[in-house]
Amino acid sequence: MTSGFQFSKSVSLGHIVATVGIVIAGFTFIYDLREAISILQFKGETVEQRLDRIVSRTDDQFDQIMDHLIRLEEKIDTLNEDG
Repeated sequence: MTSGFQFSKSVSLGHIVATVGIVIAGFTFIYDLREAISILQFKGETVEQRLDRIVSRTDDQFDQIMDHLIRLEEKIDTLNEDG
């Protein structure tokens, strides 16, 4: 007496086509994933470079402001000494 469900040991054309399709889909997914990671990595590097330029520019502007304040302080001191 056999059970109602048995496995066949043969491989059909449908199985081969489905397996090849799954393998191709897997490779496509991995390629797309790697491409997306590369794009995000490039964008991250670009943002980091932009941020470095902004920090440098801000530091330069701060130094200029401090120079102006020092000169104003010196002028005020000379005016107070004269007065």
